[in-house]
Amino acid sequence: MKNGRKRNLIIILMLISAMVAGTFISSFAVSQDEYDKAQKAAKEAKEATEAKRKEAKDAAKAAAAAVANFEEAEKQLDQLASDIETKKIEISNTEAKIEEKRAEIEAKKAEMKAKEAEIEEQNDALNNRLTAMYKTGNAGMIDVLLNSESMEDLLSNIGMVQKILESDQKLMEKLKKDYKKLKKLKKQLEEQRTALEGEQAFLVDQQIELEGKEAETEELKKKYQKEADEMHALQKQKEAEAAEMAADALRKQLEAEQMIVDAGGDVELAPGEYAWPTKSNWELSDKYGWRICPFHGREFHNGLDIVLTSGTNGSPVYAIADGYITRASWYGGYGNCIQYAIGNGYSVLCGHLSGYNCKAGQYVTKGSVIGYIGSTGASTGPHLHFTVFKGGNTVNPFSLY
Repeated sequence: MKNGRKRNLIIILMLISAMVAGTFISSFAVSQDEYDKAQKAAKEAKEATEAKRKEAKDAAKAAAAAVANFEEAEKQLDQLASDIETKKIEISNTEAKIEEKRAEIEAKKAEMKAKEAEIEEQNDALNNRLTAMYKTGNAGMIDVLLNSESMEDLLSNIGMVQKILESDQKLMEKLKKDYKKLKKLKKQLEEQRTALEGEQAFLVDQQIELEGKEAETEELKKKYQKEADEMHALQKQKEAEAAEMAADALRKQLEAEQMIVDAGGDVELAPGEYAWPTKSNWELSDKYGWRICPFHGREFHNGLDIVLTSGTNGSPVYAIADGYITRASWYGGYGNCIQYAIGNGYSVLCGHLSGYNCKAGQYVTKGSVIGYIGSTGASTGPHLHFTVFKGGNTVNPFSLY
């Protein structure tokens, strides 16, 4: 009887143990289906993030094109303004030439008027002489004969009369020739003035056309400025959305990885490509592994100490991958310290910083500046302490590269 009870008690205890064990296992185990779903959600979130980043890049390209068009419009406006100014000067110079021709024409008119008066006067004098000689007829010649004292004197007097008449005629002919020349010059000047007025009208038309183009180009400039502003705003919006989606994707990836960790497993995923945390002119002042520390003696150095060949202090520290900032504060001997999770079971620590360019809870992208090299905490000089954790344990950072 007692043995029967004992057997029953053992069976009950075994059942209870099995139930407890089952409960324990179910609370930590994760099914392949659950993990696959979590990974799929993370993958879809990453793909959505990349799509959103592409939208941001497209908007950036459109903004750059609009800015290029805006700058080209500005160049055209500058050229048009210069061309318009040149036309104004040409119009002004042509106007001056027209005024000069007008003055010359007026001067020729005055000369012609004076010449006309001179011709009229000479014509009157000649007509008067001829009229007098016609009226006197033979009587006039008789006076010449009677007043002549000798044959020689007579011939001389007759010749003088003829010379006077010839001189009057020659003078009249000269005056008429001079008048014709003046008339011809006046005509030439009027033709030149007409040509200049035509040139001026053409230049004015060109100026009006250029001013029309200037107004059109100014409108284009405003249009391109508006497009650039809209595309820049869209780019910022898409980048903000992409950052938010990337943070969500990273959280989902970490959740998927945490399922395996909670189940007692490990995450073994390819780390991919990572950026270096400093500028390219770096060298190591201390490596990963055992060393003699100036503060603690012999110890295991859990990271790399990085210095630059020039300009170490204050030099930027870059995120080696997209990540989620978990710490941006003072952390014991590390001084000013930044820690961030980058997925695939990895997280990064950067110590001895002189300042921060991020805050806890912030999502950062690969290559972005998260802080600045300094010498805070237990440090003998400006350098970056760079530690990489895998599943809570430190690994040689070079294993990522």
